[in-house]
Amino acid sequence: MTNIEQQHEIVKNSLFEFVNLHIPGADLSVVDDIVLSYVISILEEASQDPYFDVDGFVEMMSAYFSDFSRIDPATICTWIFQLENELSKLTKTDNGDARNLSLNNLSLSDIIPEVKLRARPPSVSESTEPAQTHVKRVQHLSETSDGGSTDSSSCDFFSDECDVLQEMFPESSYLEVKHCITIAKGDIDSATQILLHRQETGQSLQANSSNLQGAKSATVIDDAELKNRIIARYSYVDKNAANREYKPVVPKVEPKKLVRYRDNKIVSLKGERYTEVRRDDEAELKKPKKPICP
Repeated sequence: MTNIEQQHEIVKNSLFEFVNLHIPGADLSVVDDIVLSYVISILEEASQDPYFDVDGFVEMMSAYFSDFSRIDPATICTWIFQLENELSKLTKTDNGDARNLSLNNLSLSDIIPEVKLRARPPSVSESTEPAQTHVKRVQHLSETSDGGSTDSSSCDFFSDECDVLQEMFPESSYLEVKHCITIAKGDIDSATQILLHRQETGQSLQANSSNLQGAKSATVIDDAELKNRIIARYSYVDKNAANREYKPVVPKVEPKKLVRYRDNKIVSLKGERYTEVRRDDEAELKKPKKPICP
């Protein structure tokens, strides 16, 4: 039984005893998970604030037990605090048992996800060695050792992630990249954030400058070669485009004519059915006449 299930069982038994003591003959079948969850929330509130809402609790419980409002509020508070004290002791006991776990019981496979463990295949020289001369290394880890003397030829953790992160940050040392990947448990995004934070705070370990210069000089290429590589890697060429025949869809309805003519002249381009026509004589009548001077 888990800790949560045990707490639910204690709250349920205590609630039944309290109701049977103060309300004889009450129907306990109405108590469900909703009531227990509400009582547990009241207990959590009482553990943080001793002046919790007793009236609200009584009103809520009266919906399930009609005679619950007749119980003295002081008695309800005493029961709530006693039950909260019992649950807190149970929680402290479980936490104390968890702290007593020894580090000797922990293994590396429990800390690092099993999917991330990738064994490196043995080299040719290792496979050709005779079995008599093969010496098996045994490493004794203590609580204070960092495991730095592990035989790296037998197993390499997060090798692919280290290569990806090293390609993203070529100026960072491989040791720092592997350290960030190990902390992030193989998550490249988290390791990137850790590495950027180390660079911002000045804790980053820079790689050897001579190695960087040699790597940069070895990777210098001209613009034409760079363009060809980019096109070959990221471009998409449809080889069947020349053989494909384009067949447009014939419209089912004839498009509406928006050009209107009158007297062989374009009147409108928007398709209005009616337009305003002004005559020249009306325009002349609207012109102001000059006054006749005597």
